[in-house]
Amino acid sequence: MAALAATLAAFSSPAGAFSLGAPICEVNTLPLVEMSSTLASPPPSGWVLQSRAWYQPGQPQTLRVRNSVDAQRRVRGVLIWAKTGQFTGAGSFAVGPLYQYIPAPAVCGEWALSHNSPTPKSQAELEFTWTAPETGTPILRAFLIEDCGLASGDCRSFQALTPVKALYEAVFVDGLEEPVP
Repeated sequence: MAALAATLAAFSSPAGAFSLGAPICEVNTLPLVEMSSTLASPPPSGWVLQSRAWYQPGQPQTLRVRNSVDAQRRVRGVLIWAKTGQFTGAGSFAVGPLYQYIPAPAVCGEWALSHNSPTPKSQAELEFTWTAPETGTPILRAFLIEDCGLASGDCRSFQALTPVKALYEAVFVDGLEEPVP
């Protein structure tokens, strides 16, 4: 009986399985059947990933997720990642009080970051420090679960992907040029 209870405990319900962030390194398509069997209609819109259009190799920069339609919208979950190829991560994110590597860096590296709590996050809390790779053209994207305002907190059907953001390497000669922030 104890073995059966332990086995059942290992398979938590879908509602609780994602409360500590995304279970995979990246998201390419919607819908995510594991997240919700249906999608909100209309789906969340207006979410974008903001950053400079360029990066300096090995240097940190700030990335922001914003809603271009409504500055008051919030998200319950976020997964953000950077890649230079289909199977190649790019750079590294800094963890903070609201975000962690999920799965562990040994599985995905430090190029994918997710939330560590399902509580609603304001757009001011959707800022990330990302250190650029030494070479390549990284693409960045974020997958979001928008806060739907339901008392139960189950907003998994409110899934949104930001458009892909490509960054290009900036070349500076002996410090003569200063990048514009």
